[in-house]
Amino acid sequence: MDEGVKWLSKLFEAGIDSLDIIITKEDVLRQDTSGPMSYLSPLIDNEDFAVFFAKSKHSFDDSDLLGKSLDELPEVRKYILKLDNEFPYWFYFLSKESPGLFLIHQCHMLPFLSDEDEFDLNINQFKENIINKWLPAMTEMCDFTNMSDQEMEEMCMRVYSYLKNRGKA
Repeated sequence: MDEGVKWLSKLFEAGIDSLDIIITKEDVLRQDTSGPMSYLSPLIDNEDFAVFFAKSKHSFDDSDLLGKSLDELPEVRKYILKLDNEFPYWFYFLSKESPGLFLIHQCHMLPFLSDEDEFDLNINQFKENIINKWLPAMTEMCDFTNMSDQEMEEMCMRVYSYLKNRGKA
C-alpha cells in the first residue's frame, strides 16, 4: 500500500472528510506533481474515498508565494496546468468554499487583462475547459460514486455559483 492510500485510509477511519493538499514552492519550481498526485490518484480509484473526500482543498505552503496573485506567477501557472492535466476532477473534489478551484480556473486564462478584455479573450478557453474537461471528469466521478441526478445537479449549481462569484464563498 503506497503512502497516499495509507494516509487516506487513516483519515477515512478517523472520520476526517476534508483533505488538504499542500503544494510546496519546491514542487512548483521542480514542476513535480508526484506529491499531490500520490494523494489525489487514489481518490479516483476507490469509491469509498471518492464519496468521503468530495471536499478536498489545496494550498501553497511557502510564505514567498503568499500575498501575490498566484495565477500571475508563470511557475505556478505551469504547475497548476500540469496538475490539472493529470487530475481534472476538481469540480467533484475541491471545496466550493475556498479559492483553490478559482485558482485552477484562472491559471488557464490569459493573465493581466482588464475585466472587459478578460471575458472577450478568455471565454473560448473557459468553455473548452468546462465542456471537454471538468464537467466530463465530474460526471465520471458522479457515475463512479452512484450519485443521483439531483445530487449531481446540485453539485453543478454549486460550481456555477462559485465561478459566477469569482471563487468567493
